[in-house]
Amino acid sequence: MRVAVAFGARDLANVRFAISPIQHLLVGLQQDNGAPLPACRWLIGLHQDGAAPLPARRWWRAVRSRVPARALPLIELVTANRLCIPDFLTPPIPLVPGGVSIADELDAISAVSTEQVQGELARYAELGPLPKPVAQLLDGGTVQMNRLLDAVHALYSTCLADDWPGMAKLLYADISMRRTILGDQGTGRMLAGIHRAFSDPTRFELTLLGLAPTVPEHLERTADAGLVLSPNLFLGGMLSPAIASPWQQPLFAYTASETLLPPPADVDGLTALIGRGKAAALRAIGTGCTTTELALRLGVSAPAASQHASSLRAAGMITSIRDGQRVAHALTSLGTGLLTANPL
Repeated sequence: MRVAVAFGARDLANVRFAISPIQHLLVGLQQDNGAPLPACRWLIGLHQDGAAPLPARRWWRAVRSRVPARALPLIELVTANRLCIPDFLTPPIPLVPGGVSIADELDAISAVSTEQVQGELARYAELGPLPKPVAQLLDGGTVQMNRLLDAVHALYSTCLADDWPGMAKLLYADISMRRTILGDQGTGRMLAGIHRAFSDPTRFELTLLGLAPTVPEHLERTADAGLVLSPNLFLGGMLSPAIASPWQQPLFAYTASETLLPPPADVDGLTALIGRGKAAALRAIGTGCTTTELALRLGVSAPAASQHASSLRAAGMITSIRDGQRVAHALTSLGTGLLTANPL
């Protein structure tokens, strides 16, 4: 089966990166028995024996003995059919200052419309009789959905939460690297470095063996133009695309660079690099502020805030624009990259 998705100029002009705890849970639940493939999508580069990626298997073997019973609704849905999991489990990843959390993603799933949930669950019918967990979700309404959300939170809290801060640092370091390539060499070179399926940046194309849910050649999307790239530490050299839903931008979970060194434990890299005061000022500027607002956010005097801004501006981390008596500050690409690579 040949699958191809064409990208237009607006898609390529709206490429964004995001990290996702839930994506890691879904990929990690690919157990040793060869099931499942994540999120109504295909795992490009799947081993011929159907086995899950090695990092996912290592994680599952390490945590399976402490998986709580509350997590079973998620596990049962993920393992119901090795070819399909509904995309509503990974809705558009929210844009959250400081990075997305499991609570942000659970809120995003809760906001998914009933129409979308039922439409994606109905896709299981293309692959045979409806599995019991799918039928329960279709018939159970809000009660069953709440059980599923609780299962996601239980699995994350028990099996991933302690490791997530360190994992997030590696993921943000990968994003910073890709953004540098994007800025220096363009979108095509950046996409080609993620996976060979992006060798033509205007067209994502691959051949699938065996059954898979149908993907129209020209998918009528109701979502905004663009695509989302999400680095993942569990994919082991593979790529996991979610491209079948008209409700959301195409999402590609890709293997994070394996050459990145892990960050030192319990060290704030930004503070180590530029000092506590300037690090606090850079984070406080965030999406933009005036000198007066910066002073209020930091709890310092206006002259002290102005001095911090001057130092950051001299280092190329922010730009400043005077408007009458006001001076507004905004992050440069360097400042944004430093914050992305060093989340709190």
